[in-house]
Amino acid sequence: MTLYIPPGTRLSDITSKLTDEMGTATSIKDKNTGKAVAEALRSILSRMQYLENCVNGLAIFGGVTEQAGKMEYFAIEPPEPITKKDYICDSRFHVDHLEEQIAEKNTLGILIIDRGGATFATIRGSALKIVADEDSFVPGKHGRGGQSAGRIERGIEILAQEFYSKMARQANHIFLDQYNIKGLVVGGPSMSKDSFLEHPTLDYRLKAKIIGTYDTGYTGEQGIRELLMRAQDDLDEFAMVKERKLVQRFFEELGKDTGKAIYGEEPIKKAFAAAAVEVLLFSDGIKRLHVKIQCTSCNKEFLEASLEENIPLLETKISQTACPNCSSDSTLKIVERQYLIDEFVELAQESGAEIEIISLGHEDGLTLMNTFGGLAAILRFPVDW
Repeated sequence: MTLYIPPGTRLSDITSKLTDEMGTATSIKDKNTGKAVAEALRSILSRMQYLENCVNGLAIFGGVTEQAGKMEYFAIEPPEPITKKDYICDSRFHVDHLEEQIAEKNTLGILIIDRGGATFATIRGSALKIVADEDSFVPGKHGRGGQSAGRIERGIEILAQEFYSKMARQANHIFLDQYNIKGLVVGGPSMSKDSFLEHPTLDYRLKAKIIGTYDTGYTGEQGIRELLMRAQDDLDEFAMVKERKLVQRFFEELGKDTGKAIYGEEPIKKAFAAAAVEVLLFSDGIKRLHVKIQCTSCNKEFLEASLEENIPLLETKISQTACPNCSSDSTLKIVERQYLIDEFVELAQESGAEIEIISLGHEDGLTLMNTFGGLAAILRFPVDW
């Protein structure tokens, strides 16, 4: 069951609607489905009297989930006002409205230009996308002298201005029509960059979005890395820049051997126990979870770590394994799953630490995952082990 309740809606009206739906649940042909719907409605109704509608409304989810095999209930105050009243009975929770609210809405434009070419890219959230990489046919320095030197220079300058005009039209299309960016950073050799920005073909609306211009020596991916490094102090609000600065800070602490940079699950948990963690860096490439297994005969519980994609294999394995405690056959089953991220979110909340999800969409994020297992922390103070 999925409920979206806009701000200002009386919860008594929602309760009345859910009570009416209880009668509908009894008429569902599939008895198992009807039972699950009725249980979800009862679960939500039993909690409605304790709820108050929030400033941004409420999103309520309830039902028997396939993964956990038990009744789940979540009441969430959304980060932005709910704009629709919705009641959905389905085989899954509908979280699309919440996903839209938390999605990164600001897109940063990146343009690097010199006489040899231009690179157009965007950053949305933690995702860097190279939209176009253009080469020019503007000649470089020439070796001819004499009377033809001036004519050749004028010809080269005409070709350069034609190239800038073409790139200006492309920038207008990409950054205004295609992506409607919030801000633009421009890099390149100073003379080339300045000539381009002064070109009359460049839309005045795009010029108004320029956050900063920076001298860089390259185009392409190498130029983008150089530009983002130079511009990082002006781009703190963009997620990828923030992530990279944190990972770089972790690398610096590690390189200086200050004792304030650690990595790995167990060392970080010990640091949380000492309230020493300032920022936890958690890669979005980690798909590990802890699984609670229970014997239906002796009720003994066991914990096991697994990757998300290996859960079906684990279920098959335990169904063919005798209980280590009572030796009963075919009595083991998965009763609870907890993702590693959920465990660390709880630890961070308890100790007042920040947690930053680091994307694999940039070079520093890949290094964190591939070299340090995707789990690292910057400490408030060194911890003696």
